Amino acid sequence: MSKQNSKKPTLPGSTVTMGLDIGYGVVKAVTADQVVMFPSVMGHAREIKFQQEDMARRHPGDQMTDDEGDWFVGDLALAQLPPGELLRLRGRTANESTMGNAFRLRLAKVAIGKVMQGMWNRDIVHIRIATGLPTDHMRDAAELKASLIGQHLIKTDTADLIANVTEVMVMPQPYGTIYSTTLNETGEINRQHTYRRTGVCDVGTYTVDLALDDEGEFVDAESGSVESGVYTAQERISAALERDYREKMPFKIVEEVLRTGIFHANGQPVDYSEIVEEALAPLRSATLNLMSEKWQRGTTVDVIYLSGGGAELVVEEVREAYPQTELVSGAQLANARGYLNYARFIARQS
Repeated sequence: MSKQNSKKPTLPGSTVTMGLDIGYGVVKAVTADQVVMFPSVMGHAREIKFQQEDMARRHPGDQMTDDEGDWFVGDLALAQLPPGELLRLRGRTANESTMGNAFRLRLAKVAIGKVMQGMWNRDIVHIRIATGLPTDHMRDAAELKASLIGQHLIKTDTADLIANVTEVMVMPQPYGTIYSTTLNETGEINRQHTYRRTGVCDVGTYTVDLALDDEGEFVDAESGSVESGVYTAQERISAALERDYREKMPFKIVEEVLRTGIFHANGQPVDYSEIVEEALAPLRSATLNLMSEKWQRGTTVDVIYLSGGGAELVVEEVREAYPQTELVSGAQLANARGYLNYARFIARQS
């Protein structure tokens, strides 16, 4: 699941603007010349008995160190740690309320380390961050901003630097998708976007978020969140596999079954498409119920952009109910790209 493209070297003392989407399932970071993605999961590092030298090559930037010890993050954590040792953010659970922003900060540090790969010697880089929270969690924006702002030591297997975060902008997550369409990559207004009332449905791992923008104004009464998401289908598929094979399957296997409808048992393909469809029913229902609650039949919404990692899993049902729905290209990265557009827009105003 991790993604990282090549980049030009970042010079010490320079300023980097970043769109950072710390999702419950996947972290996405976008800069002028970098796109980084990795699963939002970590756990305390353990000794690896073989192929230690290959870990950094296979999973660059997935090992980090901070005041609480050494950590495996992202795909490395999924590959090497037992499920019971993995830490995640899970919606509005006790886990999030007790360690939410500390967890987000740690994931942000990993993202910065991946973006700044190859920078050593505790060099200082100044960073402007635009990010988001689920629509109904915006009351936590001030705390998130306070946790990210300031100087942070970033120490991973691919970087060792000081990140001086000088500015943090926080918005409802679906607004990232809005800004990915209403603004262009230089932060200028996209004149080709002529819709007045723009809706976004962002289908994530643990939340489905709606936002309505009316000619640049956020409409609170027609925006909101529901604690649902792709995990509802993942849990049902995981339970079905455990029932059928009497063992708990790794997350990577469950996700593969969700996306393909095929499970490989003892080297042979097994059709799980019917079970996948049943597993997706609660997510699709929750999405449509939220849209109906906030937008009724959607008559006054000019366009609905469907984004997020779960967008493709619900697009047919949503489009049937709301024909003006458009599946955003690169739906999983839409919010992060829009955050970056917005940060550039703000920079142009100053």
